[in-house]
Amino acid sequence: MNFLKKPLLFICLACFMYAADVPDDSSYVIEAKGDFGKELKALVEKYAKDENVSINVYKKSPQDSSGGFINIGVDKNRAYNASRGEELYNVNCKHCHGDKGTSRAMGASQRLADMSAEDISVAMSGYNSDPTFGGKLKYIMQPMAKNVNFSQVGDIIAYIKGNNAFSSEDDIKNSNISTKPAQQGSYLE
Repeated sequence: MNFLKKPLLFICLACFMYAADVPDDSSYVIEAKGDFGKELKALVEKYAKDENVSINVYKKSPQDSSGGFINIGVDKNRAYNASRGEELYNVNCKHCHGDKGTSRAMGASQRLADMSAEDISVAMSGYNSDPTFGGKLKYIMQPMAKNVNFSQVGDIIAYIKGNNAFSSEDDIKNSNISTKPAQQGSYLE
């Protein structure tokens, strides 16, 4: 297996160099583990620096090891801890967003209390992954967003919006079953 590392490394480098010459907005995700992953990451970062190419390198986080391919957002199927979220919120968010997100940060942002859990999650992903995201306050919020991981963001959302913030409410209520047949002869309409 060791004899395949260097040829594969050169093939990947050739692909990256070819991709840099082609004006394309496509993006690719490559999962590489162990020492090979570290070598590939170092090689790609060196190439990006030498050729002045923008790249994003993501590291699979421990919270994501049983789930998705790459950790780029809040897992909506996970149970989060509102009390831990309160502690995190008080340290990282309260001074700008007020008690439970009731204030507009710097008088410019939307109140967190008025946003849905999904909107907060998407905004945090935007601050973490898109350098142009965030309007006037992006230079304040981007470093703050990088101080918390997505599991902690989920805890903060649970504190602001409640533990069931991501669960979808079923508005359909049970009704009595009709005992009168419909025109087609069935009892269900």
